[in-house]
Amino acid sequence: MSKKEMYTIQQWTDYIEGRISGKQAILMEQFLLNEPDAMQDYLEALDMERNYPALPNSVDFTDSVMKRIESIAPDGKTRHSRGERNRRWFEHRVFHYAVAACLTLIFLSSGLFDRVAPYHKFQEGDTSGSFTEKWTEAATSWLDNFKPKP
Repeated sequence: MSKKEMYTIQQWTDYIEGRISGKQAILMEQFLLNEPDAMQDYLEALDMERNYPALPNSVDFTDSVMKRIESIAPDGKTRHSRGERNRRWFEHRVFHYAVAACLTLIFLSSGLFDRVAPYHKFQEGDTSGSFTEKWTEAATSWLDNFKPKP
């Protein structure tokens, strides 16, 4: 479709309401992306007042839809709510925090952090480089110790 040929507002309305084929929808989406002038007609089609049937009880309808959405898992199977499912002990967030805290305590008490970055490299008076450069140097020198000797 050339720049002079534009979709009509009725065609955009059909697109919005899903009354066109998938192939035609893709063509219209590409046209909308490539032709900034087409956006005005598209927005006008969106703003048109339509006579849709009134929903008798919108609150109950919304609640029933939300309950159905919540009960469907991404794979299409029905899932239980959080309260109904018993999580295993290692699935709790507190367990993960406890493991991280224990590992940090072990690393601190074993002196691993001192071997990675000795304190003397981070003295206040040392202005030979930025803090990041010092950490990078300390980490690479520590990792170089693990390399096999030729």
